[in-house]
Amino acid sequence: MGQQYTPSPQSHVGEEGSSSNTPIWGTTDPETGLLWICPDNEYFVPRDPVMDFISDQLFRNYNEAWTSWTAIPTENRNAWFDEFMRKHMSLPEHRAALRKAYNARAARWLSQKLYNLRHGGRGRRDWLPQDTANQLFDNWATNEKFQEKSVKNKQNRAKMEGPSYVGGSIPMTEWKRKLAETGVPPESVGWAAFERTHSRQSEGSDEREWINSRAHTVAENYTKLSQERDSQRETDPSSSVCDNDSLFIQAAGGFDKKGRVFGYGAAASRLKPTKRSSSGIEDVSADEMKKMKALTAQMTQEQERMLEEQEKMRQMMIQEREMMEERMAKEREMMEERMRRMQEEMMRQMQIQLKSLMNKGSGSALGDDDHAGDDDDDHNAPV
Repeated sequence: MGQQYTPSPQSHVGEEGSSSNTPIWGTTDPETGLLWICPDNEYFVPRDPVMDFISDQLFRNYNEAWTSWTAIPTENRNAWFDEFMRKHMSLPEHRAALRKAYNARAARWLSQKLYNLRHGGRGRRDWLPQDTANQLFDNWATNEKFQEKSVKNKQNRAKMEGPSYVGGSIPMTEWKRKLAETGVPPESVGWAAFERTHSRQSEGSDEREWINSRAHTVAENYTKLSQERDSQRETDPSSSVCDNDSLFIQAAGGFDKKGRVFGYGAAASRLKPTKRSSSGIEDVSADEMKKMKALTAQMTQEQERMLEEQEKMRQMMIQEREMMEERMAKEREMMEERMRRMQEEMMRQMQIQLKSLMNKGSGSALGDDDHAGDDDDDHNAPV
């Protein structure tokens, strides 16, 4: 199932809605049967089963000649991530970090697969159809920007002296956990991980040697800075000194443009200081603090005023709606009354007409009887 890792205890609600204490990452949820995961910079905890899922997912869905992860349509990547989230359990607050890690791992997986494909030749197509592979080779052969980047990368690799990392496929964060489990103190685990992943056993000796000159320079700088810090502690025990991680960042030359530190990789992102002052509120003058408080009070008052206006508008809308409903009800009653009166008038007119017709019929019948009497008189008259 992979290595288990439990962060600081908190009370959370799982993404599927089940309430529980902080889960143990890498274990199966008893209700859903899904694996609990959490982000770890650009990786996951647990690592192996999650990476297996992403690999299988990309194997199933890579069906066009996409030359990079970002070349895949956004709707496809969103659908794949949604499937990833449905198949795992996580905390709601981890979703953004999980998306970042998912993109990083999927992009790395695809980049490595395409690299292997290019160097394996057109006949290597164990994970995609031959037609798709041919389209990729045609794109690479005709894309000038890709050709320029490829040449530049080859030149950079040619300048490298030896490997840049000998930790295998295990990221620095995993090495730190492994070494911590062996008893390495927390304050030293970062340096121990760097030694493990950037040095190797010398042939015919028990000593280790650095894999390249850059790692060697960082090690020398770190040793020198550590000695200076220890001397300062002996001279003034109450003085504030840097911790090991801060010393290593200095020794490695600080953060690059992507927020990484040589030897720490993506794990250095959690050590990068924010734009806010590291010393906190003491760096703010009294006048600035007074202005900030006044501005905060002003903003609070403005917010309260806006809320009051919103409440007034809401009440006005309610009143207008009630008045409109009342007016419509009255109009409906008036309309119904008019309809009733019209129906009564129509019935009255119909009765009058019917009565008139009946009267006319009676008068006609009486006239016929009178004429019949006249005929009899004519017959009885003398000739």
